[in-house]
Amino acid sequence: MLWQRILTGIPLAVVAIWFILSQSTDALFYALLTVSAVAAWEWSRLSGISNLLLRSIYTLVILAVIYVSYPFVLQQQLIFNAIIIVALIWWSSVIYRMSTRGPGAPSEETSLVKALLGFIALVPAILALLYIHQKYQGAYWMLYSLSIIWIADIGAYFSGRKFGKNKLAPTISPGKTLEGMYGALIATTIYTMAATVFFNLDVIQTVLLLVVAFFATLLSIAGDLYISLLKRERGVKDSGAILPGHGGVLDRIDSITSSAPFFALLLDLIVFNV
Repeated sequence: MLWQRILTGIPLAVVAIWFILSQSTDALFYALLTVSAVAAWEWSRLSGISNLLLRSIYTLVILAVIYVSYPFVLQQQLIFNAIIIVALIWWSSVIYRMSTRGPGAPSEETSLVKALLGFIALVPAILALLYIHQKYQGAYWMLYSLSIIWIADIGAYFSGRKFGKNKLAPTISPGKTLEGMYGALIATTIYTMAATVFFNLDVIQTVLLLVVAFFATLLSIAGDLYISLLKRERGVKDSGAILPGHGGVLDRIDSITSSAPFFALLLDLIVFNV
């Protein structure tokens, strides 16, 4: 399984890095729109929408919202900030919900609430990535925002395997441990220190970015756990089967959906406007 994940993950990472660094924000928009289509399709499944026509309509509506929002929302700072803040408030409520109770019993019933929450999870994250990419050095900042999630996954995996004893969320994702979370935080802290040198940040910006990286890592873990919770409540192992060794697209971008809005808001405050 590990080798299958690696053989799938490396080509995906190479393509993503090439696209982020070499293509315009407009070109990136269409690439992310494609990713959003698959993610929305998978989210509709986790929401209990089994009818293929309804799933198609759901996917098209999410794509339409993203398409209409870009570039209008990105040019309206107040509207963009409002959307991002709503997403962050919702993710905060998700963290509270997961910390106070576990997943519900597996069910095949359609959940309108979960279907609506797909808009809050997917749309702000896509807009946040596009917002970062269009800024000064935005391609590199977007790559940092994504690669820190990859680093967190690697740190959590190896730290969890070596030292993992205490379960982080046993009813949601039994494989995740507190030690794995600590490994993720240590790995992203070291990575962020290197990033501050690359971006030539001053002392204040360096400290602030380390704080942002700390909370973004925790948010990324929350995003991962939330998709795991949805899968458990739906009674499925993966969100999809399009990526060998990984599952579905949602299984790969779950951490990004929760951390990207946070990055967009905080990077704007401590880097782009300082």
